[in-house]
Amino acid sequence: MNLEIPKAFLKEDEDSTNQRILDSARSLYIEYGLRRTTMEDVAKRAGMGRATLYRRFSEKDQLFKAVIFRELQRHLVIIENAIQETSSALDALLEAFVQFGGLVNGNEVLQRLLKTEPDHVLPYLTTDFEVIMSFSRQYLTNQIVRAQKIGHIREGDANMMSEMLLRLTQSLMLSPRGVIDPSNEESLREFTEGYLRPLLSA
Repeated sequence: MNLEIPKAFLKEDEDSTNQRILDSARSLYIEYGLRRTTMEDVAKRAGMGRATLYRRFSEKDQLFKAVIFRELQRHLVIIENAIQETSSALDALLEAFVQFGGLVNGNEVLQRLLKTEPDHVLPYLTTDFEVIMSFSRQYLTNQIVRAQKIGHIREGDANMMSEMLLRLTQSLMLSPRGVIDPSNEESLREFTEGYLRPLLSA
């Protein structure tokens, strides 16, 4: 049994022009940062005119969100592959937590911007995080309720459990330095097994 990540979230846009734009924007964000990357820079690197770019993405903020969403999609594919053979819903949930923590910590775009332009990227992950939090909480809650019904996760408020996991992930993403080291898989697993498993086990 796995987390059954919806296939729509695992499938990238097959439009080759969109992919070229997103690839170009991603590489420029890593090289120069978000502030110094213009729409004109993206169009030039993608080998197209500005009009073509603006027909696809009308503004810089929209393009940045599209790049980040594609990063999330790619992380979900990796997580899906990691947990697809897992027989326990609790094991799948804990493995997904470990995988996601490591992937976010190692994400070149996110880490580059958090270190050099936190004022630009932090609103997406703090004050404007509610949209992501709300959707993710609803999705995780459904998974936890299913797991509770078959006795893989203890009874309790599934919404509260979901938000706890999401807030832990958010904290590890924004404040990676500490006893729990999201860049170290062993550290993440030690925390997960020592504290999350006893908390969630039936």
